[in-house]
Amino acid sequence: MDNAKEKRAIGAQIRAERTRCGISQRQLALMTGTSRSYLWKIETGAADVGLDVLIRIAKALDVPVRNLIEF
Repeated sequence: MDNAKEKRAIGAQIRAERTRCGISQRQLALMTGTSRSYLWKIETGAADVGLDVLIRIAKALDVPVRNLIEF
């Protein structure tokens, strides 16, 4: 099963929330304990995002996880 569309949608939501908060990819990566390149891959839909990382991203952006997974 190909989830490329959903992965791009999650990435776009993360990018939108990050931009809304005025946080750079580098800052968010530091806040979540991930690398900037991994965060870039998540935002472009090129990488899978685990639940633990998604929760850390949501907490760093101060939004519920459900806001990041709206399709």
